[in-house]
Amino acid sequence: MMRSFRKVIYVLLPMLAYYLVHDVTRFLMMFLLQFASRRSRPLYDFITSHDALTSGIISVIDVIVGIAALLFIMRTDKEELSIWDYLNLNGISFYRLDRLHAPVFSWIIILMQTISMSLGLNMLIRISGMVEHSSYGATTSTQYMIPVWLGLLLYGVISPAAEELLFRLIVFGRLKRRFNILISVIMASLFFGLYHGNIVQGFYGFVMGVLMCIAVEYVHSIYGSLLIHCVANVTIYLLGLKGILGSMGGLGTGLALTGFGLITLACELYYSRRSAMQLGDTYGVTYVGGFFVDSDQ
Repeated sequence: MMRSFRKVIYVLLPMLAYYLVHDVTRFLMMFLLQFASRRSRPLYDFITSHDALTSGIISVIDVIVGIAALLFIMRTDKEELSIWDYLNLNGISFYRLDRLHAPVFSWIIILMQTISMSLGLNMLIRISGMVEHSSYGATTSTQYMIPVWLGLLLYGVISPAAEELLFRLIVFGRLKRRFNILISVIMASLFFGLYHGNIVQGFYGFVMGVLMCIAVEYVHSIYGSLLIHCVANVTIYLLGLKGILGSMGGLGTGLALTGFGLITLACELYYSRRSAMQLGDTYGVTYVGGFFVDSDQ
């Protein structure tokens, strides 16, 4: 029991380091802006009239600083793989060359799954009434106040890249080296859900986290989960921004979209199992992490 507990703590260390640097950076930036604005009327006027823009830029910076610190911490670790080792193991090819179908099939099935599951889950969550018992409303109102270009950059590119690096590449990677794949998927997704800080995004994050972990295994690349994360975030952000998301569909539509997403998930698992049974477990990746690899190894 104690050994398992130590494993979990060790897995969580990168996440705790990221949180610490991220939050300290945000606190310092807000403190410095407040300090400077008290001594400069033009700066004070700019910040008060562009509050959402300022907050968005701070969010971009604290995420980047947090990830930079994480990369620095993970660059060498004698007790664990470095960040570059994780990239090598998880691959950058976005496709296993030994699949029984064309690479474009992987792209299409993941895209269909992402759109259907993200929309379906949002509809079901709205109908369930969870939103009324959560701080989710305050979170979304803040997100939609920033300029659209900054929202797309932050929620569609920077945040997904940072969270995939942290949760799927490092946390999920560490879990897989210590636990079986089922426990690793559940734990990584649970941590990802808790990271969002409220029940609505926590539930949504857990389910989508499971899909992202499976996508990493399916295509043998972190790009699988990154694709899901970016597309889901942009889809929900734009529809929410236009006020369409809150009025889309009902229970039947939500169940149909979620069901379709589960069908695509079943296809992933089926083709993965079929490929493994017919071709073995070896990954036919010829170029991973910047190193050429013998496909026979």
